Amino acid sequence: MTYGLWLNQKGKVLADSQVLREAVNQFRVLSDHSPAATIVQRLEQYIIADDVVIEDQTDAVRGLVICQNEPGRESLATLLGGSPGPGKFNQANGSWIFPGRQSAAENYELIGSETDVAEWQKRLIAAGCTEVGAEEIDLTRISSGIPSVPQDIGPGDLPNEAGLEKEAISFTKGCYLGQEVMARLKNLGQVRRQLQRVRGKGAVPKVGTPLFQQEKKVGEIRSAVSSGEGFVALAMLTRLGLDEKTGFTFEPGASPGVDVETWTN
Repeated sequence: MTYGLWLNQKGKVLADSQVLREAVNQFRVLSDHSPAATIVQRLEQYIIADDVVIEDQTDAVRGLVICQNEPGRESLATLLGGSPGPGKFNQANGSWIFPGRQSAAENYELIGSETDVAEWQKRLIAAGCTEVGAEEIDLTRISSGIPSVPQDIGPGDLPNEAGLEKEAISFTKGCYLGQEVMARLKNLGQVRRQLQRVRGKGAVPKVGTPLFQQEKKVGEIRSAVSSGEGFVALAMLTRLGLDEKTGFTFEPGASPGVDVETWTN
């Protein structure tokens, strides 16, 4: 099992996925947020053998995100009948279970048919787990600084701008699209922008809301969710002349730090 990115020729991010090897010549490609059509199209462009079959099974499967948010609770590994380590996955009761990318704490993702996933839900709730909605999962993900592809990092962005080069990019494998750009970035230095966690008071800003320091636009909100009396968000920020201690505003020329501050703890 491998997590990675699908890049274009310029090294920009088109999609991400987990690839599970189920048999010698059988693979399952899973993505939380990237459209299946994007991945299918990229695969079909490079099929050179007539006996390759690609099936979009999006409508046939359902998923669960299972997070450990309360210290002292029973281990998730116990509830799931075993913990697949990094690069591994388990198959149990008609479902695939693998380490998730939704939280900095212990978390797993479970994929299966609608019936199998419903049975897992009942089993986990009976064991004391609490069911939450998509917004709560987003809060956990954003608070952990984990980007969603392609919303937080997409076709206009480089993997390094979201800190994904270590976990999702190979600098040793054979030729792939975007490889030359990745090699140059590794050898020549840092990118000019960086995805960062920010937080602020008031209403949740819309995706794409610009951020300013004085009159200068320094970034934009990529994803945001309500938290307490305010919000937490992931924002793409410039690294050129940025003062993280000053804070940001939603309007140019407003008082520094009124709206948004970087999340440094």
